[in-house]
Amino acid sequence: MQSRSAIGRLGACARPLAAPVALTLTLAAAAGCRPVHEPEEAPPLRSALLRASAASGGTPDDEGPPEIVDALPDFASIAERLDTSVVTVVATMEREAPGAGAQVIRGIGSGMIVSTAGQVLTSEHVVASASHVDIELANHTRTRARVVASDDLLDLALLELEQQVNGLEPVVFRERAAIPGEWAMAIGQPFGLGNTVTVGVISGLGRDYAELGRPSGLRADGIWSFIQTDASINTGNSGGPLVDTRGEVLGITTAVRNDGQGLAFAVPAAMARRFLDEVWTYGRIRHTRLGIKAENVGPDIFPGRLSAVRVTAVEPLSPGAKAGLEVDDVILTIDETPILRVSEVAYITQLRGVGAHLDFIVARTDEAPRRLRVIPVEAL
Repeated sequence: MQSRSAIGRLGACARPLAAPVALTLTLAAAAGCRPVHEPEEAPPLRSALLRASAASGGTPDDEGPPEIVDALPDFASIAERLDTSVVTVVATMEREAPGAGAQVIRGIGSGMIVSTAGQVLTSEHVVASASHVDIELANHTRTRARVVASDDLLDLALLELEQQVNGLEPVVFRERAAIPGEWAMAIGQPFGLGNTVTVGVISGLGRDYAELGRPSGLRADGIWSFIQTDASINTGNSGGPLVDTRGEVLGITTAVRNDGQGLAFAVPAAMARRFLDEVWTYGRIRHTRLGIKAENVGPDIFPGRLSAVRVTAVEPLSPGAKAGLEVDDVILTIDETPILRVSEVAYITQLRGVGAHLDFIVARTDEAPRRLRVIPVEAL
């Protein structure tokens, strides 16, 4: 199966600055970068377990769970520390308007510094079709940037400043995955309002293209496993970071659902790190290929699960064929991660990368589940 799984592409989540033609923008994004240095320690989140009776000096009551009392994170310190790491991405595009000829349109998105050499990570849809791109730093200086690499299957792009700038502060990606319920802060340029911060929680994980409402701006065959948050995201946030209480990047804000409230989505930091590793090592993102086709099935096909993934075709001499995958195999897990949808197969495979050793557990008719080692190759 090509790593180009089922999900969509983004329209530009950049705000038009001067244009007679209105742009419909449905997505907003945030991204971060691979750890380059250890940041100054953020103020700790203080947490204590207290029983009501103990707090009043009485004898602790053994009935019921203890009350959890949390102090709020110091959001102001987090925002101050990241202020110089978040930038404005200004994309200039030329488009033909009926009866008006060529029209110059400028859109605003967000980005983040990912290296002291002047590289910026943003969303691909922010710079797609741009004739040129400028970066405005926190001190309001502006410099031209070139696109080093971009990928609309991941909605990520790496830019590089054409002028040397000293004292850049790269963001830091968190190694641990996001956890539903934890605090999150989004930083970006909604509607061109510089370095706006909004706060919410991580609402869910592993959201796919359909769960985003099938936005027209994202590719339906993209490689998606979005983080969901209720932190407010708007047009212009695209490419900016979603961070935790230590200021470490959890994801790159990418999309919102216009038919709901508090439904915003971000590309996980782990995929941003994979993208950067590939570009820094190979000069491009290498897409993975398993050489299989698969479909989502329900309990009528595979009893005991509400959703499962069944192999429908295996290409001869492909990584899947060499590993022993067969038509009608049901993929239960990959590297011990339960698999419920085809999009998860594509996402995990791309996240692990070309040449990785993936341990599949598959169910086969009238046989005990078996383990197969699949090694993805580059999709050409």
